[in-house]
Amino acid sequence: MTQKFAFTTVFAANGEVLRDGDRIRRMLTEDEVAEAKKIAFSEGESSQVARAAQTEADAMRAIASQMQLILTRLHSESETLREDAAKLAIAAASRIAGAALDQFSVETVAALASDAMGELRGEPRLSVHCAPELEAPLSEKLSEVASRTGFEGAVVVRGEAGLTGADCRLEWRRGSISRSHEEIAERLDALVMKWLERGPEESTATDDSESAGGEADTHAA
Repeated sequence: MTQKFAFTTVFAANGEVLRDGDRIRRMLTEDEVAEAKKIAFSEGESSQVARAAQTEADAMRAIASQMQLILTRLHSESETLREDAAKLAIAAASRIAGAALDQFSVETVAALASDAMGELRGEPRLSVHCAPELEAPLSEKLSEVASRTGFEGAVVVRGEAGLTGADCRLEWRRGSISRSHEEIAERLDALVMKWLERGPEESTATDDSESAGGEADTHAA
């Protein structure tokens, strides 16, 4: 039996078989090949860009983390240096003040007693407790002070072994006052601690406002 030619085989101009029955050989043109390469390159480039962006983001996070650690350490060191500087200043001031008070102990106690006499003119008696070595010179000094301030009561000066330098205690019928280097140091320490608790920025702002207020007062005067 003769089989009809089905024309299922398709040839190209150069004789290459393009189709053989149900089998099709797909041929790509140069433009199609170029387009395929372009797409593949674009996908590869996008992938590289994504990886580069991810690497950059990871690096930025690492830098930010390190910067935070550095800033925390600097803040801690700054607070330590600030506290050390304040303590050093207090120690130096206390030493200088202590030396000055020791040099002018009689005058310091006499000044305090003079202020008290001015407020206690009606008191019958004022007792002044001071360092033993100040008893004699202070007795003479306070006699002059009593006459000058108009204090009519008796002024009794007693040396006390527990007192040194310009430390003293004044007693009268209804009250007493005292001063000591230790009390002054404690007050200074309290002020320093309060200043340290405010923090650098707040302390600077407070100091600036106080300076501005002082300048305003000066100009106003």
